[in-house]
Amino acid sequence: MRLSMACGSTGSIRVWSMLVGVTSITSLFTYATANPPTISTTSGKLQGVDQDGVMSFKGIRFGQAPVDELRWAAPLPFSSSELVNATELGPSCFQQFARPFSEELFNNPQNPPVEDEDCLFLNVWAPSGSTQQGELKPVVVWIYGGSLAFGTGSLPLYDGTSIAKNQDIVIVTFNYRTNVFGFPGSEDLPIEGNNLGFLDQELVFAWVQQNIANFGGDPDQVTIMGQSAGGLSVASALIRHPKNPPFRAGILFSGSVQDIVPAPSDFASFDELAAGVGCNQTAGAERLSCLKALPGTTIRAFTNGPGAALSFRPVYLLLLSPALSSVTLFADNFNRIRSQQTARVPIFLGHTQDDGTVFTIGQTNLTEFLNSNGVPPAVSPALVRSLYPGLDDEQVIAASVRDLAAGCPASLWAAGYVQSGISSVFRYEYGAVFPDLQLFPNAGAWHSSELQELFGTFNTSTATPNEATLSATFQTIIANFIKNPNESPAPNWLQYVLPGSDTQTLAKLAYQGNVELDNVVMPVQSDSVDGPCALWNRFLDFD
Repeated sequence: MRLSMACGSTGSIRVWSMLVGVTSITSLFTYATANPPTISTTSGKLQGVDQDGVMSFKGIRFGQAPVDELRWAAPLPFSSSELVNATELGPSCFQQFARPFSEELFNNPQNPPVEDEDCLFLNVWAPSGSTQQGELKPVVVWIYGGSLAFGTGSLPLYDGTSIAKNQDIVIVTFNYRTNVFGFPGSEDLPIEGNNLGFLDQELVFAWVQQNIANFGGDPDQVTIMGQSAGGLSVASALIRHPKNPPFRAGILFSGSVQDIVPAPSDFASFDELAAGVGCNQTAGAERLSCLKALPGTTIRAFTNGPGAALSFRPVYLLLLSPALSSVTLFADNFNRIRSQQTARVPIFLGHTQDDGTVFTIGQTNLTEFLNSNGVPPAVSPALVRSLYPGLDDEQVIAASVRDLAAGCPASLWAAGYVQSGISSVFRYEYGAVFPDLQLFPNAGAWHSSELQELFGTFNTSTATPNEATLSATFQTIIANFIKNPNESPAPNWLQYVLPGSDTQTLAKLAYQGNVELDNVVMPVQSDSVDGPCALWNRFLDFD
């Protein structure tokens, strides 16, 4: 039986819906200049803030408001020549939380972002004076996670001040539509018109190419970077840009795209939503008009209330005909990678040691776990236990989710890219565990726990000295790759080679308390963490 990691259909492994992003804490500034910087863009003349060595421009509209008739339509670029106050983050797109725990952990509960259907905004941070310098700086575009159901660029966690200041690069964050607003899965729409969130991302890539030089950034040195569903987004962009990609490298934290068995489209969630909000017409133009006439808040209330369990996921497509030019996500991804039908760029990818723990809290019955996720009877609990010797069933469940959702996909992507002739592939496993980040039982190095170290937005009042050091180290590693993706980002880290070689090319990061740049990498055999993938890859790779 072939299992899907993404569509959430009956009889499939449903861990793909677990891919999320996390919120976090602080960003401190010391002073602001008296004369705010002003930069001309296609979105207007942006008046931002220059403080503590960083220029910031927030709440920049890149797409027209996707409301009314533009709801469930491809985003349209926004253009203006007006003066714009770019000092405040824009509202988040409407989010969907299937469980309170996700909202508490991943939506900045002390001060959650304002939500609005009119949400296509981006933010730019650049080192002070970068617009006056002759040499343009490398750029990174950040794509947040959140199961493609929630998440936003308007979180304190993703503040770009630290990266821009400490690493001398330009960083862009943005909002894209999620859940039913971004991935409706509706037969009322053309089949290729269902992955709207990915089209929002493409509009940002185009905006960056048009405008980033005005901030001192180099449009020829753009890296796209994402975590969890953001990693999936990076992967899908790599797949759909085999020629002339609008970026030169990709970073995938705990997320990618796997193969999926083509199956009849399931529009059940959208149908249930339509009925739940009173649009009971037969699927088609009349029902779509009814739904577009509703306030966005009505739909948001349903998807976070009676419809909280509904799953809105991307539609995977085979390229059915040359005329179908708007394909955003394919079904046969690994064949595309191996046959060089992807962006021919360096990639940096991996996962955390405990990527599964946040999704499996309280789950101790392995038999029930396997049955509820559609694993065929041939994959017995005894077989799965044998893959993880010395672990109890709670730990086995968490490890299985880690490997299915992140570890084995990273292995397949790394190997596939190398097989396709790309030599600049850097693969890691992140193992840092800090006391102040143990937010739930047996958390470990949990899914998203590396992000506040990456952005430098960790809680300075609770972090240990080692955590602060690792933040600077990890940030430097990522920036090194962004600046030159063809060279090792850290000492002792070789380009990845295919499993089976004696070369140690998998980097275990921040294990055994090693957090300095000269010792943070522990190189190990390239397939040393991939033992269970002999089983799980049957459900991920259908070549």
